[in-house]
Amino acid sequence: MSVFSGAQNFSVQGHSEFTSVQNYYLSPHTGPSGLDILLEASAPDAAVDAEARTYAPKCFPDTRKQYIHDIVHWATAADVDEKLLPMFWMRGPAGVGKSAIAQTCAERLKELGQLGAAFFFSINGRNDHRRFFPTLAYQLSTTFPDFRDIIDDRVYKDPTLVRKRMSSQFTSLIVEPLEELERRRKTIGRMAIFIDGLDECQGNDAQCEIIELIAASVRAKTTPFRWAFFSRSEPHITATFDHEDVSLLCQHVSLPISREADGEIERYLKGGFKNILRRRNLLLLVDSWPTKGDIEALVKASAGLFAYPAAVLRFVDRHSVLGFKEALQAVLDMIASRNHRSSSPDPISPFAELDAFYMLIMKRIPQDMLPLIQILLAAMFSHPNAIDLGDEWYSAPLCNELGFSETDFRGICLQLHAVLEYQELPKQLELGANVDSTRSVYDQEIPSWQLNQLETRLRRANEVVRLHHKSFYDFLIDPVRSFNFCVHSSTVREKLFNRLVERHHQFAQSFVICTSSPTGYSLKATRPLPLYCLPQENQFVKSFCQLDAFAGVSLNLVHDSSNLLVFIDNLSSDILRKLATLDYRKYLVVDMQGWGPGLRGDAIVMGHTGVDRILPGILFSSIELDELESFDSGAFLAMVQKLEKLRVIRPYHPSLSSPLAYFLQVLLSRRNHVKCCASYELGHGSRAVYWYWEFDMEQKYFHEFRALDFVKAMKIYKKEKFEMWKPDWVPPP
Repeated sequence: MSVFSGAQNFSVQGHSEFTSVQNYYLSPHTGPSGLDILLEASAPDAAVDAEARTYAPKCFPDTRKQYIHDIVHWATAADVDEKLLPMFWMRGPAGVGKSAIAQTCAERLKELGQLGAAFFFSINGRNDHRRFFPTLAYQLSTTFPDFRDIIDDRVYKDPTLVRKRMSSQFTSLIVEPLEELERRRKTIGRMAIFIDGLDECQGNDAQCEIIELIAASVRAKTTPFRWAFFSRSEPHITATFDHEDVSLLCQHVSLPISREADGEIERYLKGGFKNILRRRNLLLLVDSWPTKGDIEALVKASAGLFAYPAAVLRFVDRHSVLGFKEALQAVLDMIASRNHRSSSPDPISPFAELDAFYMLIMKRIPQDMLPLIQILLAAMFSHPNAIDLGDEWYSAPLCNELGFSETDFRGICLQLHAVLEYQELPKQLELGANVDSTRSVYDQEIPSWQLNQLETRLRRANEVVRLHHKSFYDFLIDPVRSFNFCVHSSTVREKLFNRLVERHHQFAQSFVICTSSPTGYSLKATRPLPLYCLPQENQFVKSFCQLDAFAGVSLNLVHDSSNLLVFIDNLSSDILRKLATLDYRKYLVVDMQGWGPGLRGDAIVMGHTGVDRILPGILFSSIELDELESFDSGAFLAMVQKLEKLRVIRPYHPSLSSPLAYFLQVLLSRRNHVKCCASYELGHGSRAVYWYWEFDMEQKYFHEFRALDFVKAMKIYKKEKFEMWKPDWVPPP
């Protein structure tokens, strides 16, 4: 019998003697593997050792030692210890150091080989709950070969697993593969999974569902892990952990704002200032700067919040070799001034000193830069739940949409260095072999799928900005805390609105509509518009970014954007009437042009996730079924009524005059919050399009279309309104 009977996936090298044997894995699959699909659906930057998290907060040596010891012990203790619960929740307010503890413990466990997976939610783009379980599954697959084989095969056979609701993802990607391992008499063992910043995951319901799904698996013993959560004590999160089905399984630890942390904050400050001196080759000053009194003042002002000394150190460190001393003195002067004015030894708010420091940062901004900074921050935080939306902010779209130069942008980031993380990204990127960089995008036939990929890559090819800490966002959106620096004030929002309207008109006037394209219509620039931030200096990139910036600017001003509701609720009618002057026709064309005919997933429909069906001159849209529960029909109808009053939209019926059409529409709809439909002209004259919408909350759908030809669009819609959302649907001839 051959010694190699049944052997596969190896090669023998050498002739008369074996010199080496190499084992390799040959995937039986063609095309993308299951792991490739899983990786695409995951969030690699959420891992404990992701490059994007190189500067993630960690505990300074000899600080938080007891917390770290207790958590590592909980995660690694043997199962025989019946007092250990399989779930752990560290809760506390912003700025007390939860993420630093989570990072330090996760790194320690990874070194010990006891970390199964980790997901660090963040306001900086890592908040999509749809990527949570795919990410955990992918990380587990990289550590456990047997688990990898199972998950690779499952996802390859059914790629839709990564796009299902969270409960199905958890079952298909984690629970069932673990059960298959059990049937094969193989196990993963007791590993820890860390989940940090749960409160920064998008959507309160999703945050609660994650806890409930994991707790249910612990009760059913379908997962062998120890689950560690770190988050703020938000009411809905607290209520979920306090529920009897969860509380009996979970150890609760509070990380409060406490002066007991003063000693650790002092060590953190001393180490941070020593590093500042080291980077300037000035360690000879370490005994004299800062003074003992300076450190004591900073520790007292920190009031138990690690976010405060971290921000101060960044503020001081950004200054030059000579300027860093003056920067620290400005902070100390601010602290002394507050102490002199305050009759109470302790601040009323636990964030009072942190707010005062943020006020110092804002007040030191030069007056000629302040308007630009306010517009930029307002654009970043324009929506009330902007941080929950979780975007990272890239310089190319921000600068081109707002009309900022790259120099302006870098100057702003320098001014806000203490609170904004600024990272330069490599600008060199491959456009594709079929792309001619010397010709504009209008003159080349490039597949829509490739244009979509290029859009993402070009948008992310320049600098990126992230918040160091969410507390600065909390400060800026609260007028009680930030006063005239509040970015949600009507004054600042008006500045942003006017800038967006101005840029929309500049872009619209630079384009003409052409009628030869796969979508029936396309935009082509008749004159180049100055763009201030380009990943590459060539004709293709310039033309592409001009289209992309026009689409981005316009999206903030149209009815499908949640930002429009914010503007409507906060600006006067005189300002809002500018909406009637927008070129809705060119915006519709550019919206279709970027994708081409067909079905577009992950579209934004009335501020919700939805799907678009694009036909020549027509864009049909539908809100996803699971998103419809959060669709507020009353708020939508109120917005429609407001747009009517502003004369942005006018009732339309092709066979009736405008007055009769309006009267008929009122009779038909009566503003029913359960079931309603209406048709309008959106915009005026040659800049207008036809807009139709229809919803039925009992049958659970919201549909709309924007079209250049109303009769043609309505004919298709009436016949195909429930069929057109299927991937294999074929439009009528």
